[in-house]
Amino acid sequence: MGKIVLLKERSMYITIILLGISVVIPPLLKNEYVNSVLISCLLWAGMSTAFDLTAGYIKVTNFGFAGFFAAGAYTSALLAHYFGFSPFIGMLPALLVAAISGALIGYLTLRVHGIFAACFSWFVSETLKYVLAATPEITRGYHGLELPVFFGGISRLPYYYLILVLYIIELIVLLKIVRGKIGFAFRVIGEDETAAKTIGVNVTYYKVLCFTVSCLFAGLLGAFYAHYIGMLTPDVSSLSITIPALAICYVGGRGTLWGSLPSAYMIILLFEVFRPLWAYRFIIYGILLIVVMIWAQGGLASLIRKYIKPKS
Repeated sequence: MGKIVLLKERSMYITIILLGISVVIPPLLKNEYVNSVLISCLLWAGMSTAFDLTAGYIKVTNFGFAGFFAAGAYTSALLAHYFGFSPFIGMLPALLVAAISGALIGYLTLRVHGIFAACFSWFVSETLKYVLAATPEITRGYHGLELPVFFGGISRLPYYYLILVLYIIELIVLLKIVRGKIGFAFRVIGEDETAAKTIGVNVTYYKVLCFTVSCLFAGLLGAFYAHYIGMLTPDVSSLSITIPALAICYVGGRGTLWGSLPSAYMIILLFEVFRPLWAYRFIIYGILLIVVMIWAQGGLASLIRKYIKPKS
């Protein structure tokens, strides 16, 4: 057992190394294009990590993940647009709204099994998209809601370090959760709900808790996205947001949390190097998922663990 734990710890070195490199690259290169790409990598890594909490631990695939991302984004955006809230202050109500929404929807759906819970969250996300589109007097619909950004000027460097800090906080908090008693309950539920009930685990409570924490970070990242881009449309609540988060999660290694960072760097940089592939991104996501399911079910994390052996 000790060797297994050590192996998991040592296999995280790749993510720790990437984070270390991430701190020093932007000041060295001084390139705004590179900064923008790296911001995208960290944003998708954060979203995928939040997605992985439910997909990897309680084995619930949240197809409505984009809805909670949009809930956080529009909460902060509307508060800033209509009431003059600072983008930094707006992040707090954004994560609260996303968390409360996640708790409510989780309580209503997570008592059922299989595809039903996943589909219900997707229906909610799609409903939110059409509500946002159908209320242009409030959200401006597809005309786009303009809102203040975090920092003035054209430099992307402050945004880069903000999303880096947010990602590190998210990763530390989630790793702390899954390595404690709560994480043990999550894993037991994910492996066998009947066995979890037998040993006295409150299955509904822990599933809703897991779902809520995941949605909280989705809302936080949604608020960052809103005030980074400076404009929102209802498409932020569509499957086009959920699918990349899902793909990066599975390619990185479901149930690892840390695997999302190397996966995000690999996939996002791939699309940047081969820009014509962007039009076929959903096909590529599908191919990557098929490859992972057939040849590497543990994703990049399993390959890293294969070559990073613990000391005997």
